[in-house]
This record gives sequence, C-alpha cells and structure tokens, in this order.
Amino acid sequence: MPKLDRDRYIALIAALGCGKGNGMRYWLDKDEEKTRLIVVTDEAVYEQAMSTAEADRHVGELNAGKSPASVFGKDANHIVLRTLAKVQQEQADDDIDFSYREGKEDKTQSVTILDAGIRAEVLAAVERALHGRFRRYEDQYSKPRSAFAPLVMLTVVGFGTRILANAAAALGDAGAREVDGRNKGLKKLVLWALDLLGPTGITVIGTLFFALSLWYLVLRIRTPPLMHILQAEPYKPQGVAMTAIKYIVLVIAWVVMSPSLWR
Repeated sequence: MPKLDRDRYIALIAALGCGKGNGMRYWLDKDEEKTRLIVVTDEAVYEQAMSTAEADRHVGELNAGKSPASVFGKDANHIVLRTLAKVQQEQADDDIDFSYREGKEDKTQSVTILDAGIRAEVLAAVERALHGRFRRYEDQYSKPRSAFAPLVMLTVVGFGTRILANAAAALGDAGAREVDGRNKGLKKLVLWALDLLGPTGITVIGTLFFALSLWYLVLRIRTPPLMHILQAEPYKPQGVAMTAIKYIVLVIAWVVMSPSLWR
C-alpha cells in the first residue's frame, strides 16, 4: 500500500488499462470521525464517507488496478458523467452540486468536501474528464441579488409565524373540534402541535428562525456568492432587470398580505 499524506489528503493518478481516457484521480478528505474517498474517472464521479482504515484499504485496491465500481459500496454516490447537465459550486460552500438526468427525471446530487483545495481539484478534474463538452463559467452575485433569497426566507418565516400564532389563538378560543375529511392523522397532528405550543410558543420559535434568517442575510450581503459552473449550454447570469422584478413581486406580497395579518 502506498504511503498516505498524513496532513490532509492523497492526490494520486493511477493508470487503468491502456489507451487515452483510462486515467483516474482520487482524494481523501478527512475530518475528525470519517474519511471521504472521492474518485473521478472519465466515466463517473464516486464518493463515499467511511472509516480511515477502510479508505486506506480502498486506496490500495485502486492503486492495484481495481475498478472504482467494485471498490465502492451500495451507499456510495455514483454520478455518471454522460448524464450530467450542470455542475455548480459556491466558493464559500462545502458542496459540489451535480445536476443530471436519470431516466425521465432531473436530479441533483450534492457531494460534500470539507477541504477547499480538494473541492477545487475535484471540480477541475471533472472539467477535464468532460473533454471540452462543458464550458466553465463564474457568476459573482451583486449585493441586491445576493440579499433576495434571505429576504424571501425572512418573509416566509415572518408571515408564517404570524399565521400559525393566529391559528393557535383561534384554536384556543374555539376549544375542542372534530377533524374530518382526508388526511385526518396529519390534521390532528397539526392541531395538537398548535395547541401544545400556543401563540407564545410559536412566536418564540418563529423569532429564533427569524433571527437566523436575518444573520444569513447579513452574511450574504457581506460576502456575495461566487459560483463556479460547468455546463454545455451558454450561461447567462441573472440580469439587473430580473432582480428588480423579483423585488417588486416581493414588495407586492408584503403590501397585499400585511393588512390581513396585523388586524
């Protein structure tokens, strides 16, 4: 077995068979409890978290020429490159998101890589494995565009808290009530939760979520996302006009909903 990099990860290239396109590259992304083995070949991306001893054993098997398909277990992520539609990674995030087609369904699989250097190398390796079929783009968000998603979260949390608190208060005033129709179990569960928490409990929980959403807004404004994107189609960042339209819709939602909630 080859000696492993004791500090962070292994980045080795092993030849599998003969001919162009048979290369493979793999990394070990380690945290305190698990080691994540990531493999990129010309055909697929494999990823699985496992014990360090198991990862070391698999590295030896890969170096000996064993196929990644036979090394990884049933719980591994396996993304076939020919099915890819888009690969996206936010620079400040730990995940690389792979969007692909499986049968008639569009799916997205996130691969978590804690080491920023390994994330960058994996993304570059995927780009090389696609052999020019995808182009690489970068999308630096503006502060208004970056703030929109957190503002939507604040809106949903704020209005949702008010709606649920009003419902809990009305339920308390009305007393016990019969539940009928479809999904009786779910309805009973919702009524039980509203009755248990009451308006005060719902308001406290909603306030906590509101504070977290507000902190997320501050972080996004301080450091707007920088997206790294691989895709075949030409990428067009969201324009100023579309951002303005989204804000107009959000303001309209506030204007329409506010009077009925705060009576």
